[in-house]
Amino acid sequence: MKKYLLLLSLLCFLSGSEYQDWLKTQEKEYLTYKKSFDQDFVEALKKDWLHFQSSHSLNPYEKNKPQILNSINNPFDLSKKEIKRSKIITIKNINKEKDTKIVLKEKTILTLNNLKKISFSFYSQEINIYYDKKHKKILMNNKDAFSAFWNDISKSEYQGTLQQFEDYARELNLNDWAKYLLIYKSAYHIYQDKNMANLFTWFYLSKMNYDVKIAFNENNIYLISKLTHKLYEVSYVRIKDKRYYVLSAEKPIKNIGQVYTYKSTYQNANKSLSFTSNKAIKLFGNIKEKVLNFSYENKQYKIKAKYSLDLIDFYSTFPQSDYKVYFNSTHSLLLSSSLLKELKIIIEGKTEIEAINILLRFVQTAFAYKSDKENFFKENVLFPEETIFYSYSDCEDRSILFNFLVKNLSNLDIIALKYNNHLSNAIAFSSYVKGDSTQYKNKRYVVSDPTYINANIGQTMPSYKNKKFKIIEIN
Repeated sequence: MKKYLLLLSLLCFLSGSEYQDWLKTQEKEYLTYKKSFDQDFVEALKKDWLHFQSSHSLNPYEKNKPQILNSINNPFDLSKKEIKRSKIITIKNINKEKDTKIVLKEKTILTLNNLKKISFSFYSQEINIYYDKKHKKILMNNKDAFSAFWNDISKSEYQGTLQQFEDYARELNLNDWAKYLLIYKSAYHIYQDKNMANLFTWFYLSKMNYDVKIAFNENNIYLISKLTHKLYEVSYVRIKDKRYYVLSAEKPIKNIGQVYTYKSTYQNANKSLSFTSNKAIKLFGNIKEKVLNFSYENKQYKIKAKYSLDLIDFYSTFPQSDYKVYFNSTHSLLLSSSLLKELKIIIEGKTEIEAINILLRFVQTAFAYKSDKENFFKENVLFPEETIFYSYSDCEDRSILFNFLVKNLSNLDIIALKYNNHLSNAIAFSSYVKGDSTQYKNKRYVVSDPTYINANIGQTMPSYKNKKFKIIEIN
């Protein structure tokens, strides 16, 4: 602290021109310091390569999910005494941020002498990227070629290109997976080659401080990354007890066999990629609307839900991820301005018990059921927007959608209950509610199953009544 105050006091005595000279000196020293990172890394790449056997995690379900849904014709009546005791539900304010397509300004770079420009569509968003035309292709897959690639690109005018990627990511609220896709797609437009696109993406993600590496065999170069969560049916390499998953912009790669990679890490590149979206991604191209019908206590409701086909296309690129990614992501502003807005009107002024039961009935009955194996011929967990879009959904998709509604319309805590072939939910109410429940962190959570058709809160499917489950905590 004393050194900092001393520096400030000395700067006060500098004239304007002296201060600018000091700034330039500091910037030059910093760039020299940063270049030493690249030189050290280039030397490490020349020698630090080892042989690894890849592996992959299996489907998280021990058994196939049911093909036919359980339904209940006569759910037990909600207790009038409990409804009377139940608090009026506190409804959260709905995000009113604009849900229209973003008009992106073209990024300008001052030194244009050595730069070329590519233009392409990123889910209907027009992207313009300037890059140094001195970027070269490698001719062979070996450590000397990779170290030479890093050496060349680190001496190029890459800083402006890096800034463009960061600007686009910020303006569109891109999560880490979307950032990866943006950089990879840019690279593929430059090189028209998957291996070179992976090398280019490796460099720029490393410069963003992500812990990524490349792995290679005779014909292929793979981009591998440390993640904050698990992926399923995706190849990974274990390095120093950490999993590095193969990233693929096309379809997930399940098995890469034996590969060479390195143990060292680029300076300060210690961030793990996360597929969770902490902000609503702003991909608003090709907006569509769907009408969803359900009834509750002999009253019919029609709910309009908007979604973006751009966002649906983006989600379709996701490898199957840990459930927390789906439960904890912030979802589309389009759903806020349509689905949430209409459901809010229906549950406003209701008690917690009544409101949650209405949301439960909506998810139970507004969507047709099919297991993923029937619908997609593989496990395919859906985000809420995808559940709205597709004709069919299964238990995990409904659990994720129900969680989205409860989290965004109320202040009630919700958890997920994972059985060996089923996913359900449970909610902590402010007052006692009869029915099946579980204790978690000193709270009583009442079963609320969005797949058990016409069941009220507190009712478990008979086939899962005495089965064990794991609790998934939701932020």
